[in-house]
Amino acid sequence: MTAYVRGKGGFEFRDDWPEPKAPTKDEVVLKVSTAAINPVDYKLGKGMLGDIVGLDVCGVVEAVGDQSPFKVGDRVYGRTKGSLAQKTITKSSMLSLTPSNLSVDAIAAIPTVYLTGLQALRDHGGLQAGGSVLVIGASGGCGLAGVQMARALGAGRIVGVCSGKNCDLVLANGADAVVDYTKENFWDMPEKFDLVYDTATNSGGNEEYKLRALSVLKTKADSSNAKHGQYVAINGSVSMWIRMFTIGQKANQHIFFVDINSKDLEQVRKFAEEGIVKPIIADCKEFTQAGLEEGYQQLQGRRTVGKIVYTIDTNA
Repeated sequence: MTAYVRGKGGFEFRDDWPEPKAPTKDEVVLKVSTAAINPVDYKLGKGMLGDIVGLDVCGVVEAVGDQSPFKVGDRVYGRTKGSLAQKTITKSSMLSLTPSNLSVDAIAAIPTVYLTGLQALRDHGGLQAGGSVLVIGASGGCGLAGVQMARALGAGRIVGVCSGKNCDLVLANGADAVVDYTKENFWDMPEKFDLVYDTATNSGGNEEYKLRALSVLKTKADSSNAKHGQYVAINGSVSMWIRMFTIGQKANQHIFFVDINSKDLEQVRKFAEEGIVKPIIADCKEFTQAGLEEGYQQLQGRRTVGKIVYTIDTNA
């Protein structure tokens, strides 16, 4: 089968890659319809992510293990190790049936960024209905998903930080206001927030917003929220990663690994079918060597608005 794999000299487009083994227990084999790419694809190696590139997948179940809740022919979405291939194998616990109202392109753009946003805001940030959220990097894949998820979770005030050219897009996706970082600093505003969701720090361009973000968090005196003033980062400062793996994180500072699971995928599916979650597609590309190289170059340029998606099999 055709697959995009991690080779000794970098990513390679191969047409002789072996198909997945037969599924066991709760595993399923998918015929891949579409796949989306993420920065983690090139930041981590095959030791953690496997030989085939890509995590986010939308596809049709081709074979199931005897403990899988899915059946052959189901259209599902979620995560796998190796979505940039004609077929892939993954656990049922990392999949859900797809939203009924979205295209396969849009569905592939959901898993990583929307579950990251959901867990960052709900689980680590303790966002409550009516709470205020500042989203740093609001026009990127995770940022736009974070704005939409904050709205889905009932935030009362959402402010996005982005460049001026993307302000209208961020507002259209649920923000109440935007800060154009090319003209003003969010830390100079008098406004304080229950939660800062930082998708920009340590994302590849030497940005470091942690201390600035902490300065705009509410304190106990500012908020009735018992879990007031939370800072949640998805890439985070080096010091945060060191603390995470040693003495533990501070009470109001969080960095985490997203947990792709069926329950949360089902929740996001519900939000999508309610019209709240609307994935933004930056580009839908052909599954070719040139198309893949171009997509990852765009992603590494860090100015992509929305998600880059690949059509793997139009018949799936």
